[in-house]
Amino acid sequence: MLKTLPPTLREKKRYISFKILYNRELSESEVVFIIRSAIINYYGVWGCSKSNPWLIGYNHPKGLLRVHRNELDSVKSALITFNEYRNQPINIIVLGVSGSIKKSREKFLKEPHEKYYRVIQRKKRMKINDSKNVGNKIIKKFKKINIALQ
Repeated sequence: MLKTLPPTLREKKRYISFKILYNRELSESEVVFIIRSAIINYYGVWGCSKSNPWLIGYNHPKGLLRVHRNELDSVKSALITFNEYRNQPINIIVLGVSGSIKKSREKFLKEPHEKYYRVIQRKKRMKINDSKNVGNKIIKKFKKINIALQ
């Protein structure tokens, strides 16, 4: 079993809150493509791998991006200078930078922080409801089969 790294050896990260101004709604995969291509165009492939951009979340038009601490300024400048996507103008506005996801969501994205245990509880409830629905469907099918056999 692998041990976790102590905090002094972990990669130092920063979280960039951004807003995309575009004439239509973008999916998460399109936003990932836009961010990667912006960094590659500005900084190159090597710079993109050094900055290690990772999209934490995107809810049109705002999103949250994780980057390496030392490459923060180059990623911000790459996002700002990106201006065209699919032959239409696009503008990426950096709302702010934070050291934690919770603070960047509260301060820049104006989203309330949801406790982690509540997220897990909600997912469990969804699974239970799904399994009940599947069980009810199976019972109905068996009833139909029994009626047909009698």
